[in-house]
Amino acid sequence: MPISDVDLGQVLVKQSYLSEQELVQMTKLAEGRGVPLLTILFEQGLLTQELFESAMAEFYKLQFFDIQSHFPSPETVAELPEEIAQKFHAVVVEHTGETVTVATSDPGQELLEEAIRLNLGQKTAVLPENEKKTEEKPKKGFSFGKEAKEPEKPHFNGTVTFVYSPQAGIEAACIHYRKPLSTRFQAIIANEKKVAPEILEEILIDAIELRASDVHFEPQEKIVIVRFRVDGVMHEAGRIPKENYEGVVNRIKIESNMRIDEHFAAQDGAIRFNSPRGDMDIRVSVVPVVEGEKVVMRLLASYVRALTLADLGFSPEHQKILTEAAHKPFGMVLTTGPTGSGKSTTLSALMKMRNTPDVNISTIEDPVEYKMAGVNHIQVNPKTNLTFASGLRALVRQDPDIILVGEIRDGETADISVNAALTGHLVLSTLHSNDAATAIPRLLEMGVEPFLLASTLEVIVAQRLVRRICPHCRHSVTITEEEAGKLFPGAGRFFTEKKPATLYRGKGCDACAGTGYHGRVGIYELLAMTPKIEELVTGHASSTIINEAAHQEGMKLMFEDGFDKVLAGVTTIEELLRVAAPPALVLRSAHGTDKH
Repeated sequence: MPISDVDLGQVLVKQSYLSEQELVQMTKLAEGRGVPLLTILFEQGLLTQELFESAMAEFYKLQFFDIQSHFPSPETVAELPEEIAQKFHAVVVEHTGETVTVATSDPGQELLEEAIRLNLGQKTAVLPENEKKTEEKPKKGFSFGKEAKEPEKPHFNGTVTFVYSPQAGIEAACIHYRKPLSTRFQAIIANEKKVAPEILEEILIDAIELRASDVHFEPQEKIVIVRFRVDGVMHEAGRIPKENYEGVVNRIKIESNMRIDEHFAAQDGAIRFNSPRGDMDIRVSVVPVVEGEKVVMRLLASYVRALTLADLGFSPEHQKILTEAAHKPFGMVLTTGPTGSGKSTTLSALMKMRNTPDVNISTIEDPVEYKMAGVNHIQVNPKTNLTFASGLRALVRQDPDIILVGEIRDGETADISVNAALTGHLVLSTLHSNDAATAIPRLLEMGVEPFLLASTLEVIVAQRLVRRICPHCRHSVTITEEEAGKLFPGAGRFFTEKKPATLYRGKGCDACAGTGYHGRVGIYELLAMTPKIEELVTGHASSTIINEAAHQEGMKLMFEDGFDKVLAGVTTIEELLRVAAPPALVLRSAHGTDKH
């Protein structure tokens, strides 16, 4: 079982990762907010993931093993049945002769070694005898081989060596167990009576395993295509026979509290799904299409709540600007970008930074995505006339210090938000615009007075998400300035030396499903309000002029921030060009026409 807050605190103090005073302060803060101590330590920057992992390895007196850097082969992982690996948070990472090395994130389990010896090299999982007595039934979705005869003695009598690995590494290795969705669908349809619940459960479990952000059900004439959006890119995951789809849709509607007799109107809902990896909040949208009802399910990962600005990919300079803006007593911080670019996640990180018992934070959202202990969340509900504008008016009278407005969609919401920022509140919100500078004319077009906007805006963040290079199959490549110039005009300005530059790509492996990418990171541009920018805003300057002025004052364009990540080996130049074309400002400066 996971280490308790008390044990964690004692370990960190004993190993000099924390002082006694820091532990007392952070424990009080965690108890006041009702969150784990580890969350607070990450938020406050007193502990990093790397230091935590090292501390746990020391606590368990085991060698630390980084699965991400030494990824085991599918054959090695398969030496343990999937059920055992999932249940005991353990995978085989090496097997040499009579010695097997097992990585686990929970070495303190009493029956761990017995389970390994019983199941090593077996296809069907067998529980240790004591575990059978204490466990009434298997976890949902798992089968522990009821028909298999339990062996009288362990299958493996050699040496079992345990090493410590964080849970993220264990989960990454478990991807080798994944089987094609279509195969599971056919088996369920052929053998199970409760077809719809089983199909839906298998799809969601697989989506969680693959880190999908969205699941799409797309009805065609005879079949329904299931697609996952993984790291921002759509992948077909399987197909459902049309005759089974109505039951799946009805099951989704029931779980989401929607009307099952309504087939010609759009409906929205939410599901709390209990998976083997924990509870998952899912946002559901159903819309009628020609061939039936299309369903899209947005999976809201709980780990997002613990992400910091550094985790999201903000540079130290950007972190400093945002941290200063987030700690101001009033003003407005905006994030801009298309749907799915991580705007809400950025604002969540800012709220988390300020979420202390002495600060009153309230939000109005549609929908509420990430619930945070200590924060008052309001869900927009047009049926009761609870809109962004009416809810925001009510919130101002609730004595908040910080207000998060899910999205500024109209002039009324924009006007109330600006006035709230002007009267002593820190307002966080999102807006749809292509870059940071374009957000200003958008707000002016909504009717906000230029002098009010200039005096309340603190910083505008424009962002996109790019895929990270898979760490398991990353390799270096060299590219000359001439070769880079073929990718896009003006690329040469990013190469300060004439010698070939070293970039990185992913070859494609089991961990990344052959894509060469694993996970995503943000690329950003931050437009901070300066006297020069305020003057341009009050003078109704165009977004082009504002953008150029900000660039001359040191603002790094989104594409430039992305190219820094390319040179650092975080992403590829092809991935950067997929989401962010080089702006004209960059191309002009490449030809020496920009003063910057």
